[in-house]
Amino acid sequence: MQNDLINQLALLQLALPLAVMIVNAVIPAAGAIGVLLRTAAILGLLFYTALAGIWLFPPWWTPVVLACSQLAVAAWQLRNVSALKPSRPVWQFGEGAAALIAFIGVGLLIMSAVQGRTPPEVAIDLEMPLGPGRYMVTSGGAAPQINSHFFTLDAPRAADFRGQSHALDIIGINAAGLRTSGVSPADPSLYEIYGADVLAPCAGTVLIAIDGVPDNRVPLMNRTSMTGNSVVMECDGLAVVLAHFIPGSLTVSEGDSVESGQKIAEAGNSGNSGEPHLHVHVQTFGPDDAPLSGDPLWMTVDGEFLVRNTRFVVRP
Repeated sequence: MQNDLINQLALLQLALPLAVMIVNAVIPAAGAIGVLLRTAAILGLLFYTALAGIWLFPPWWTPVVLACSQLAVAAWQLRNVSALKPSRPVWQFGEGAAALIAFIGVGLLIMSAVQGRTPPEVAIDLEMPLGPGRYMVTSGGAAPQINSHFFTLDAPRAADFRGQSHALDIIGINAAGLRTSGVSPADPSLYEIYGADVLAPCAGTVLIAIDGVPDNRVPLMNRTSMTGNSVVMECDGLAVVLAHFIPGSLTVSEGDSVESGQKIAEAGNSGNSGEPHLHVHVQTFGPDDAPLSGDPLWMTVDGEFLVRNTRFVVRP
């Protein structure tokens, strides 16, 4: 089964940086300053992908390996430059100018991704919504470069789901940083987060509880039931939404009072979900015919502002 997202990620986050690094290694350096600037631009590109890339496959540590490889190439280039007679000043200037422009462009990208990691002044603090395990955030933060939910903020076609514009998506990873065995298996039960306990992140009342929506085969998505098996809780006058559970795993019903930390379901792949993950967001209440259309609110989890590629471990 073809997974277009994985193909795109492999192209943009692995093939493209590798191609840039190979071209850099093949083209002779005109001078030491040019080598250093070229290396800085490539390391900046890798740093940006480490911040803003969605590291499903290849895993999150890929930019670290590429950066170490680039440093080795830079050391080799500097040794070659010192062994050769100096290039003409015009070539050295041209190389340095081109590399500097590339470095500045990458720097602007990095700034946007870094700014989105700054915690907002006002945020709703939730308790950890997952049981024991190793996890990574794939979408979260205060900028569209690191939070793909931003597109629903002003898109007319997504108005009924505007409340999820500041949401979190969380996957499971193993000790090696991999979310599953293989690249993108179709069976959702093969993913690390599948079956993880989903816990109530606050004390409140269950307003909406949806169950019976089948899990999707990866990478298919169910557009007719966007949240899939899910729960909407009322906590201190706000709506807290958790989604994409395994069918039949819900332990609560509409009208139930729930304590913080209480198990309410298990993470799955139902609804608008291309592969298993937990979706969490906080919003104001929407009307009865569009309950997820309220205003999105920022949130923290145990006091931490989780952003894309944040990794954390929940102990038993």
